[in-house]
Amino acid sequence: MKQRATLLGVLAIIVPLSSIFLSIYLSPWFRWEENALSDLGHALRSGVAPIFNIGLVTGGLLFMIFSILYMHGKYPLTSKLMIIASYSLILIGTFDEVYGFLHFLVSLIFFIVLAFAALAFSYESKKSYPISVTLIIGISWALNMSGIWECGAAVPEMISVLASLVWFIDALRDVRRGWG
Repeated sequence: MKQRATLLGVLAIIVPLSSIFLSIYLSPWFRWEENALSDLGHALRSGVAPIFNIGLVTGGLLFMIFSILYMHGKYPLTSKLMIIASYSLILIGTFDEVYGFLHFLVSLIFFIVLAFAALAFSYESKKSYPISVTLIIGISWALNMSGIWECGAAVPEMISVLASLVWFIDALRDVRRGWG
């Protein structure tokens, strides 16, 4: 049980990140200062859309299964929020930028719920650092959207994902320890 939970949690991290970084590597046109990560998944404009979108859908499914099977017992509120975030990640990969506002909406839900999941983890684990993670996420988006920080949406998107991994890996370790 412990090894399965660990493997599932690690794959949930590795699969979507690998697809993102492989897609960036294979897309010489991609620019951090101009693009959103979702530009890589645009079915009509990106040759790496299948790699990118399948990675997001698979990663979302893996996060969802982990949250349902392993996280729920120790962190029930965090688990519920991660299920919503995971489903949103699946929808981001399903409804790529071709879908316009629908893609924007599921992306917005993903990033907002991810921030709330960090706060829920902070509350349930009695650890304060996930609040800093949420602040980092919020500040990166505020700077980007205000125009103070001129970069593509990919930058706050990646900051949000990588900052969230800090608390998710901690949760994975806590869940793993729960099995002795």
